Amino acid sequence: MTDQREDLKIEVLVNSHGPHEQVRIREPFSGLQRLGIDCRMFRYPFLLNKTIRKNSLVIWQRPRPSSWEEQMYIIRFIRNRKSILLTEWDDHPELFPKEIRDALFNISMAPLKLCHGLHTSSDILANSLKSIQPRSYIFPNSIWRIPVLNIDKHLIAKESIRLFIGNQNRIWEHTKLANGLKNISINNKQIKFVIVGDSHLANLLPSDNVENHPRLQYLEYRRIMRSCHIALLPLENNLPNNCKTPIKWMEAASESVASIGGPGLYKEVFNNNKNGIYCNDIYEFKDKIIYLINNINARINIVKSAHKDVLRNSNL
Repeated sequence: MTDQREDLKIEVLVNSHGPHEQVRIREPFSGLQRLGIDCRMFRYPFLLNKTIRKNSLVIWQRPRPSSWEEQMYIIRFIRNRKSILLTEWDDHPELFPKEIRDALFNISMAPLKLCHGLHTSSDILANSLKSIQPRSYIFPNSIWRIPVLNIDKHLIAKESIRLFIGNQNRIWEHTKLANGLKNISINNKQIKFVIVGDSHLANLLPSDNVENHPRLQYLEYRRIMRSCHIALLPLENNLPNNCKTPIKWMEAASESVASIGGPGLYKEVFNNNKNGIYCNDIYEFKDKIIYLINNINARINIVKSAHKDVLRNSNL
């Protein structure tokens, strides 16, 4: 019998633009292209009959059909092309803004149900979605372009500390942080809260202490993070947060930034506070920030350990 197998063909459909697209789609699949794999990427809007070849693997990043019927049409089209559809899904639905969450429930989670499987990033996320889609394939996040360790920025910072806050879709958690951050600024006049993608939090803090940015393209996001000394990562211990991966810690570690985060997602990677400092609950963050501001040696030790860890274990 003649072997009729064809080389792997991958069609990547990018539906949601932003930094997450760069991390989960652009960089890893560009890497596959450099390895010689036949992989094409298309940004929304796209026409299915012009993008999906026969006998291909289709990875659709965060599809948002308007109806169950639309998603049914898509899966039938892909099946008729003798192709396979994996839905790339990197967040628990409860973490989305309300309008997106409501839209998903109104169409009975069609993007997750009407596909051949999910392309996810963590065991916890895959397990939490099993009742919706039992077939999930886990592709852990990694980091590309890890710069050399930079201790000098911590040595010359003195009292001018830049605290990075770049967590998306965390308006309720960030609102709880506002009073504590205000109190920190009273006794640390030179601290700068570098906020990316959350103007609500920025407006709650003293303007003299805020450097506010909209959502950024990924390389600009990394550049802004690189200019900082401490990063405040998600703190609340709940299912949506715990379904994430420690990608923000990986990014901070690669940019020589010391991290503070919650126990649900970060306790293991922080390795007994060697690679970062975790808070048992959201109310501990203030003391942890003050500790890292005032203890430069502790901060530098965390930065060194985390950078070494991410370089060894999370380098794409």
